[in-house]
Amino acid sequence: MNNEKLELAIERFVNRFENLNSEILREFGKTISKFESLTPTEAHKLAQQLKNGREIDKIMEDLEKASQLSRKDLEELLEIAAEENIEFANVYYEAKGMDKVSYKDSKQFQDIVKSVEKTTQGVFANLSSTTAIKLLKDNGEGYLMGIREAYKDVIDRCVLAVSTGQNNYQKAMYDTIKQLSSSGVKKVYYENEGKKPYARRLDSSVRMNILDGVRQINIGVQEQVGKEFGADGVEISAHSPCAVDHQSIQGRQYSKKQFEKINNNLDRPIGTLNCTHFVFSIVLGVSSPNYTDKQLNKFIKQSNSKIEYEGKKYTKYKATQVQRKLETAIREQKDLQIIAKASNNKEGVQNAQTKITELTQQYKDFSKVANLPTKMDRLRVVGYKRKNVSKMK
Repeated sequence: MNNEKLELAIERFVNRFENLNSEILREFGKTISKFESLTPTEAHKLAQQLKNGREIDKIMEDLEKASQLSRKDLEELLEIAAEENIEFANVYYEAKGMDKVSYKDSKQFQDIVKSVEKTTQGVFANLSSTTAIKLLKDNGEGYLMGIREAYKDVIDRCVLAVSTGQNNYQKAMYDTIKQLSSSGVKKVYYENEGKKPYARRLDSSVRMNILDGVRQINIGVQEQVGKEFGADGVEISAHSPCAVDHQSIQGRQYSKKQFEKINNNLDRPIGTLNCTHFVFSIVLGVSSPNYTDKQLNKFIKQSNSKIEYEGKKYTKYKATQVQRKLETAIREQKDLQIIAKASNNKEGVQNAQTKITELTQQYKDFSKVANLPTKMDRLRVVGYKRKNVSKMK
């Protein structure tokens, strides 16, 4: 599965949870807006109704629906990854005079997929109890709260803000709005035998886990077919732009022993962390490499070509990373605009809208200078619409 195809497949999952994130933030914003014109007595009464109401239940139900859809889509994606790995290997089965293999007719390959699927689906399991939102204490210390608990906490903040007087309500709630949009829905993980929690945004967690699942399929299937047709070497996939540490080895063929030695000496082994290279089992001398030296050298030249933007120099590879950071920053500001608009916070909408305009222009300018295609679909956030603040009631 080439990088472009894999990225498109992963985006289907990521978009689903980015959209869900926006829906949840919007619901929090709507809740905040309900307290804006209430008296303290009315606010206390509404708080009890909302804490026991259907709004938060609907959020948790939507999380479970997204989880179920993703588990089904994951099964399909991993099967496709296995089939493509097997198709690649069939060249070597034929070269050895062996019958071609088929995923549909092979229990051992199906078992590999089921095993990886079981592990990878963990990111989608029990989202109602494994997702959270990061809010700040009065001293600025961050703490993770389950979505249901965070919803109740925000309601309590609304009641407290009402008690300070309606003239200060939106100002008092603005910081909470920023905290919510900055955090977004997070997937909670535990380290040190479950004692210390940490979290990353759910959409980022989904991307990481899906990529890791496809990697595990590649490793499992390639190890199995390699044993069956007697592989004595490997070939590494290639792409551009590529990080410096992998440029000289991508697209090359190595004996198993050579590759093991090279990979063990890398600070970032092939197929780990954010590496999107894949390793394929081969029989040396049977098949020509997929890339010529000329093509690989061109990839290196492209990856290392320099651009200058606002006095700073970037390689093409670093420029793609800047692009990703700008895309993330724009989406986060759109999240802020969505929740600010839902809560009727004019200051929040105006600040976010101004920042969106600035960052989007910077994204276009930087991409043009770097000669990189803009991917406007990555800036899309469901529910976001440019808002004219002067027309807000």
